[in-house]
Amino acid sequence: MMQIKRLEIAGFGKFQQQQFEFGDGLQVIYGLNESGKSTMRAFILGMLFGFPSRRHPLERHEPQGTNQYGGSMELVVDETTYRLTRLGDQPATLVNVQTQAAQPLALLDKWLAPYDRDQYLRLFTFNQAELTALKTMRASDLNVQLQQVGLVGSAPWRETATTLRTDAEALYKPRGRKPRLNQALQHYRMLTEQVKAAKQRYPEYETLQNRLLDLQAQRTSTQRDLTKLDHEQQQLANLRNQWPVYQQLQQLQATNMTTLTTATRTRYQQLSQQRTELQHALASARQQLSQQPVDTQSQGLVGFYVQHQDQFDQLEAQLPTLQQTLGQYQTLTQQGSAAKADFQAQSNAHPELLGCLSPHKQVAIETLKATLAATANTRRQHPTPTSSSLDWRLVGGAIGIVAGLLLPLGGFKWILMLAGVALLGWFGMTRSQGKPVQATDHLSDQLVAAGLAPDLTASEALQQLELVAALHRAQAAVTTADQALATQAAKLWQLIQPYQFAAGWIPVDQDHLTTSVTRIAQFYDQVHQVMQQQTMSGPDFAFVQRQVQQLTQQVRDLTEQLQALATTNGLADVDALTQAVSDAEKQTANATSRQQLQQQLSSAELSALKQYTSLEALQAVLAERRQQRTQTAQQLTQLATDIATAQAQLQELTADGQYATLRQQQADLQTEITVMARQWLTRQLGANWIDTALQALTQQQLPTVLAAATTIFAQLTAQRYNKIDLDGDEMVVKTATTQFMVAELSTATKEQLYLALRIALINHLGQAAQLPLMIDDGLVNFDEQRKQAAWQVLAAVAQHHQVLYFTNETAALTQLKTATVQQLT
Repeated sequence: MMQIKRLEIAGFGKFQQQQFEFGDGLQVIYGLNESGKSTMRAFILGMLFGFPSRRHPLERHEPQGTNQYGGSMELVVDETTYRLTRLGDQPATLVNVQTQAAQPLALLDKWLAPYDRDQYLRLFTFNQAELTALKTMRASDLNVQLQQVGLVGSAPWRETATTLRTDAEALYKPRGRKPRLNQALQHYRMLTEQVKAAKQRYPEYETLQNRLLDLQAQRTSTQRDLTKLDHEQQQLANLRNQWPVYQQLQQLQATNMTTLTTATRTRYQQLSQQRTELQHALASARQQLSQQPVDTQSQGLVGFYVQHQDQFDQLEAQLPTLQQTLGQYQTLTQQGSAAKADFQAQSNAHPELLGCLSPHKQVAIETLKATLAATANTRRQHPTPTSSSLDWRLVGGAIGIVAGLLLPLGGFKWILMLAGVALLGWFGMTRSQGKPVQATDHLSDQLVAAGLAPDLTASEALQQLELVAALHRAQAAVTTADQALATQAAKLWQLIQPYQFAAGWIPVDQDHLTTSVTRIAQFYDQVHQVMQQQTMSGPDFAFVQRQVQQLTQQVRDLTEQLQALATTNGLADVDALTQAVSDAEKQTANATSRQQLQQQLSSAELSALKQYTSLEALQAVLAERRQQRTQTAQQLTQLATDIATAQAQLQELTADGQYATLRQQQADLQTEITVMARQWLTRQLGANWIDTALQALTQQQLPTVLAAATTIFAQLTAQRYNKIDLDGDEMVVKTATTQFMVAELSTATKEQLYLALRIALINHLGQAAQLPLMIDDGLVNFDEQRKQAAWQVLAAVAQHHQVLYFTNETAALTQLKTATVQQLT
């Protein structure tokens, strides 16, 4: 049985972002004119069968004030709730509300089967206009209704019968002249008379005629092959369309089954329920405990502590670790400060060397070190000349100056002194140019590149490099200390961060870690002091506190039991056990989904789908059939060309002879007449067979429907009419003393007769699908007594079908006591 539980209209007609709830049984939707009753009825039909296309704007009920169109509907089918959503041009979706699992939209068609939109409108919904339009009711009319809604798929058969009969009459009428077969028979009689008069024969014509017959036979065989390939291609296309359902079924069947036993799941539910109940009791006790202190400040502190005691107890157990981590943090802070002070002292002592610390200078410094090391090795291999090997210029210059000063040589002494000075100058200039100029320039370039002065000697450069190395070590010590401090700060903040939930009582700050730890310790000292004072001040507080402790312990015991249950079943923790139980429940739901999916696939389709390992394999076979079909179609085209060629040759042969031409025309016309006669006979027999079969099937049901309608009609008319019968093809109603034709009844009585017949049809045919029944102001012309009887009848129908009765009658608000009323504004 299908029931509409809830409507959520995003935009449809006058409704925008509105929701409506429905129950089972009789539902009354009350509203004045233009309040939206017919619009809601159209929305429900659109949700069930799809909204009209944009080519029918009046039927679509496009909203004026919003771009949203459509909405959702919750349906209850077999005690399971589903949500059907249709929004704008988006594909419709169907979801199981309990599991939130997407369902195939074909499931909706299955629930509505065997009725489509037109059949549903004919059987399960009507309005007052349809009742008023009733003039007469013949047995043939009721028979047609039985065919339309009582026989699944009868409408296409009736349309087929009409089409067949129309096609047959277009081919032949016994006294007709214009139908094709009539004209062909007339032409054939004329050709027969002409052939008898012709005598000339053409053997070549007969040979070509035989070839033409062979080609036509090949064409017939190829057409059969093409039809077979079309059938196989259609079957494969259907299998491809069913592949998502098959794949989902395979996935559900491949789902790993849980190892949890029923006893384990039951035990888990018991322990979880007990723990939940104890947690509620614990929360209540903590609330009571938080209200025990006398002064306002203590009440707020203890109240907050009690409400979060589990968190505070867990965090307090980590307090020693927190303090130890703080001590390490403070030690690292001191070490960092010392390293920074050392680095700052060396920087202040040698500020000119700070530029050498740049990473860009490191390559130049390493190059300079290598050059200085090579220079030192060279000097060791070639020592500087000592004073024992004096230069002659130095000796000669000294002798010349001393002799000029000491010896009494007159004017000659000035010549000796000038010569001595010249020799000494020559020696000095030579010594100053003792180093290679090129080597000196190269070292200066390296000194500048390393960030040092260019005029440093090798020994001075080595001293500067030692100072730079010391600065590097000091800088590295600062970096290492900062990294260690940052790591320790992160560890410390990780321990402090859980206290952020209590920021109102324990302000913690990542930038002030030491202060935050101090506040935490002070909070615990303050809480313990207040708790001890309150315990000593009154027995009520102590009692409630013991109760909190006992409940806390019981909760912990149950948690341990749940953990033990998880461990016994090979699970890591309670969360894993909870997930396993949830998975077991999902498996139960999956079993239902598997059953539903299996119902969507026939055994033949399932067997055929198992032959393919993947969708790609199925599509490959489908592509192969398409290729074969293309090749066969090409062969058929070639045969058609050959036949046309043969016919052209025949035409050439008959150009000079009347006999061959007439024989060919006679043969062609005979074939055409045979085909048309077969078509006429097939269509005529088919239409007669369909009419006979439908008439026989519905005649079997008609007495049953009339008997049920008689009972309902008598109830609606207060037993005035006690019989609905047939007088030939005319329907009559009888009282105790007389009978009336339908045309003789009043308008209201006709409507009551139609209502009785419609409900009898629903009771008789609606068992195939117990769908909601919608009536739009169907009782307007009924008097009060018969209206009460009609509501009783609808209440009886509502026991098997959900009934939605749309009305503007205020009596429905008070007189339908068992109905659920929705009022539209």
